[in-house]
Amino acid sequence: MTASAWNQEQLFSTTEKGSERWETPDSLFKALDAEFGFDLDAAADEQNSKVQRYITREENALSVDWSERGSTVWLNPPYGRDIPLWMSKAYEESRKGVTVVVLIFARTDTRWWHDYASKADEIRFIRGRIHFKRADGHTGPSTAPSSVLVFSGGDEPPKVSHVELPRK
Repeated sequence: MTASAWNQEQLFSTTEKGSERWETPDSLFKALDAEFGFDLDAAADEQNSKVQRYITREENALSVDWSERGSTVWLNPPYGRDIPLWMSKAYEESRKGVTVVVLIFARTDTRWWHDYASKADEIRFIRGRIHFKRADGHTGPSTAPSSVLVFSGGDEPPKVSHVELPRK
């Protein structure tokens, strides 16, 4: 597999060449799954789902009640212009008693970060860049730093930490 960096066209396009669908690296997911025990993947398809139960694009996860399908939700949302909607949904589902763990760019300069990430119970800044997998099998470092947000319905200020990526 060839490593290559992402570009804006790839990040925000829905064409075959550039897709919003980036598969979570297995090592990162396995470490988080061992901690949380996910029972629902809120943004997946048959090829990239990380758990047995998942919500597909066709089902429109933004309009589905996640609390009816699982109690501990994994979310690696489509990295596109709808990120604010996904962050709002993750926060709202956590208010129903669902724990939602989100892999997301650490875009601390954006409105959605201040409106929703700051409401997470935990913010884990990941050291280094994640290497996502594209549908064609290529990998490459992301264009921005990433974080893991944990929404579990609390009302306290978030616990902030810095974590190392699991390495093979």
